[in-house]
Amino acid sequence: MTTKKLTACWLVLTIAFLTGCSSISKGITQAYLEQETEDTRQCWITGRSFDGLDSLIQAENEPASGTSDSDKLKVLMVHGIGNHAPGYSRRLQDGLVEEYGFENTDETIKTIQLSHPAYPDSLGVLKIHRYMTLQSSQEMLFYELTWDSIVDTEKQLLSFDYSTEASARRAPFNHTMKTFINNTVPDALMYNTKYRAPIQLSVTQAICWVMSAKWENLPNNEEKICKIDDSSYMSQIDQSNFAIISHSLGSRISLDALQQSMQHVAKLSEYQAVSDDFKNRPMYIYMLSNQLPLLQLGQELPEVHDQTRSVCASEGDRYDERFFERLQIVAFSDPNDLFSYSVSPKYAHRYIDSRLCPVVTNVTIQIAEVRSFLFGASELANPGVAHSDYEIDSRVLKMVVSGFGRDHGQEEVKERCEFIESIPEY
Repeated sequence: MTTKKLTACWLVLTIAFLTGCSSISKGITQAYLEQETEDTRQCWITGRSFDGLDSLIQAENEPASGTSDSDKLKVLMVHGIGNHAPGYSRRLQDGLVEEYGFENTDETIKTIQLSHPAYPDSLGVLKIHRYMTLQSSQEMLFYELTWDSIVDTEKQLLSFDYSTEASARRAPFNHTMKTFINNTVPDALMYNTKYRAPIQLSVTQAICWVMSAKWENLPNNEEKICKIDDSSYMSQIDQSNFAIISHSLGSRISLDALQQSMQHVAKLSEYQAVSDDFKNRPMYIYMLSNQLPLLQLGQELPEVHDQTRSVCASEGDRYDERFFERLQIVAFSDPNDLFSYSVSPKYAHRYIDSRLCPVVTNVTIQIAEVRSFLFGASELANPGVAHSDYEIDSRVLKMVVSGFGRDHGQEEVKERCEFIESIPEY
């Protein structure tokens, strides 16, 4: 037990002792200890059933000679607000490795310094980890994108605010909160400025590498551009085993990058086969603490909106304009996360490009424990935990891996989550 918890326990016991009533002491102590140990966090799921990463690994198709392409899973991680350094996704990787039971990892961690002629400065770092089972019947390539370097220099404008001279007169708690604001809010603000294009390009470059190169062909410790005129461009799209996990602002960036990439490919006649291939494949994105509605404020509507049925239903008059068979969006939000928003059906229809064919499921899940204080007069949940700890929550990990629905999903999640299933429109 931590020092803080021990102190709280002694405080409870001391107050109870001073009352001179052993029964009250026992009751208060028991209630406190039960609050410490019992997990009462709740979970509500609304929307359609959804697939997990399991749907992208088909180990039963393993050929006698080794691992087939269908046994390989590719996951791209895109971070959001705050300061990040390569390696920030370690907790998520560990969780996925444990869920899948991967026992081997390649000792080489490949690193690509992303760049593009249109932007002379760095577009970030893409690190690729490779995990396998002992028999190599399954494999996961985990692509971790760190795009922070694009805005780091601009954020130095706030560096004086961290100095002792600027913060000396602040109360410690207020200084902590001010530091948190300085680390997070600028990213969301700058994404709506001239930095929008390079940040999006960073993600599209990462997607390009995912779709264009096998593990053995990926560069390492190089500054490299994934070029559209390269013979290997999009050569790996015959594998449908690609998913995005995004956090916070990363969800909006990923959606924008997907739309931009598909619009570009659809306009190139020489890549008509690539475009047609995508139209018959689902795309998956699991959003941890998304900010889509917040970041839509003041933005133009997408080029095609309120046309989901006509674009995505097989009998629709614009069916050939779709980018994907469907874009499965699973939005995880803690109600006590100050930076997270649910994605309503109305929002999806109007503010997400209809050609992406979005299908949304909202998972409202308590990540942070809700604590009683002032002798039960009020409750409090740590907003920092509510925003940052999705990737270490076992329920989130199990849903990302196994999906969720009436007929599938792990029992632990079914027992702890209420599910209201929506009727598909198409």
